[in-house]
Amino acid sequence: MNQREKQILTIIRQDPFIQQHVIAEMLGITRSSVAGYIMTLTQKGYIKGKGYLLSENNHVVVVGSCNMDVTGYSDKKLVYEDSNPGKIRCTPGGVGRNIAENLALLGLDTYLVSMIGDDFYGAQLIEHTRKAGVNMDHCHVIKGDSTSTYLSLLDQSGEMVIAINDMDIINKLTPSLLNESKQLIQHAKLLIIDCNLQQDALTWLFNNAGTVPIFVDTVSAFKSHKIKNWLSYIHTLKPNRLEAEILSGIKITTNDDIPKVVDWFHQQGVQRIAISAGADGVYYSEIDGDRGWSAPIPTDIISVTGAGDAMLAGLVQGYLDGLSFYQSVRFGQACSALTLSSEFTNNPNLSINCVQNILESLS
Repeated sequence: MNQREKQILTIIRQDPFIQQHVIAEMLGITRSSVAGYIMTLTQKGYIKGKGYLLSENNHVVVVGSCNMDVTGYSDKKLVYEDSNPGKIRCTPGGVGRNIAENLALLGLDTYLVSMIGDDFYGAQLIEHTRKAGVNMDHCHVIKGDSTSTYLSLLDQSGEMVIAINDMDIINKLTPSLLNESKQLIQHAKLLIIDCNLQQDALTWLFNNAGTVPIFVDTVSAFKSHKIKNWLSYIHTLKPNRLEAEILSGIKITTNDDIPKVVDWFHQQGVQRIAISAGADGVYYSEIDGDRGWSAPIPTDIISVTGAGDAMLAGLVQGYLDGLSFYQSVRFGQACSALTLSSEFTNNPNLSINCVQNILESLS
């Protein structure tokens, strides 16, 4: 392999779906020259198939929201209709973006497909998320639009009291824009979707993912209904009790009702489901496999924001590592515990070693 071929292969390793004219501009050569080098690399076996897929290609794709989280932390019990002492933090957020950053922190080659405004918050989101290791080349920056913003207020115990979200821009992630990332998605190791997406975007993703396993974050009780007609396409689902109740139509009065709700999801085709039940832990079940309760991990909670996103990232990591579903759930709970103990939406200390240290301390 000559020096130019090495340069081009390095560029393609960083973005297997980069266009030839972009490579040409980066190297100061013609597009036809790039095409010739790529043909040679293909003949030598370094590249295979469409999209310059590398033999060691092992990426995951997250499609979902990307926004700035503005969080207010109260020092004492909240007094309504008055000014309360505390602190305010602005941190990158959005369910899809949070999951993507957590996956990158865990060492996975991660791409995010989302919508961002061409404003200050948007620039900050792109810079921060790229530095965390997420490939942002498939995020669409919309001129003249505002980046999604999520404003939340937490009480003195770290529990969210109320939140307001301004996320209209994600509605502009249309099937035609998603089609630009079709090769990226169809050759992914795994696809993660959040329910902030519009129905037509979700429909396109479920219809075009091919054989790629799909993990879904329901986001909220209000948005979870969007996937009800697509449950048979979902490999792993992570709802809370209320979201599971709304999707199934089965009332959950006590934890004893959860197994029959889980059975309903399996009947619809969901392969794995993990239902978060707060202080009671997580009820997990794999179709024709193990099921049961996984106890919560004791944690000093600073903020609950982003904990569920970390949990799903842990489930993804566990699946790709070949862990059992129970082991994956425990790994996810440890990821969540690290996030709960941080004031940031994504704990920058998240890593496989940190997670394993938590799990080892429990055993």
